[in-house]
Amino acid sequence: MRLTDGAEVGHEPDRPNVMASVAKVPVGLTFYAQACIGNIDPTERLSLTPASVTPGPFGISRFSDPAVLSLRDLAYLMLTISDNAATDAVTHAVGIDAVNHQLQTLGCTSTVVVSDLATMLDGVAADLGFGNYNELLAAQRGDLGPEARGASTDPARIDRCRALDPAVATRTTARDATRLLAAIWHDAAGPAEACATLRSVMAEQVTRRLGPAVPDGGTLAAKSGGLFGRVRNEIGVVTDPDGTVYAISLLTHAHEPFKHQDDINRVMATTAAAALNELREQPAPRPRTTPTRHE
Repeated sequence: MRLTDGAEVGHEPDRPNVMASVAKVPVGLTFYAQACIGNIDPTERLSLTPASVTPGPFGISRFSDPAVLSLRDLAYLMLTISDNAATDAVTHAVGIDAVNHQLQTLGCTSTVVVSDLATMLDGVAADLGFGNYNELLAAQRGDLGPEARGASTDPARIDRCRALDPAVATRTTARDATRLLAAIWHDAAGPAEACATLRSVMAEQVTRRLGPAVPDGGTLAAKSGGLFGRVRNEIGVVTDPDGTVYAISLLTHAHEPFKHQDDINRVMATTAAAALNELREQPAPRPRTTPTRHE
């Protein structure tokens, strides 16, 4: 979507897709908005113990020692390195109802955040027959024996998990995601300061699947998401060197889990580049002029 006039190109823009960590954008928006109006103290410090926080591939859950961080620093970790423990700490501070209310207010009616990440991950474990997500991870490492390892890594069983079903999982559509980005970039998603802070932090995201689609001299602010080798997403805003701004949403589901991931990333970037080029070739509407009255 070109943000100056709303011109858009897309494929199945209203198809529901699992959000994965793309959901951290509306969580971040709600946090920064509540901080701006005084509902939350962004400097409030939380003590987090690695063994008891929401697990993730990196971040606080991988620390060796307890950590004390402010809510705003946790929001930074959530959006830049997609830290799951930080995400759930921020989510609990703002409340899931507030996140969904913010989305509904913006017209993102096909977007729903169903639960925090810990609940989602424990749900996957339950769907696969394990007590919690840490037990599932132990099974996948082989700590619980070959039978448990087979059950924990069976692709067909994982594909049937509720977390991967967009009918019941945390979900969005490409149209909703670009609508959300447009509101953030137009300072219409909440207080202008909140929108500006979110834009600034998203520009520092480490993962940059859409990076190859950005022209020389352009910029990217984005949020990626992935889940169990099936879901691979990224939403973001590209600003061209001439100042033209585009919102992009790419939501994918792999045919084979954990295979061809580099190829998928390349296709995502190539698709984004093609969409951007198509929009660049569409003439922007001329500004309206008021006829001069002669007396």
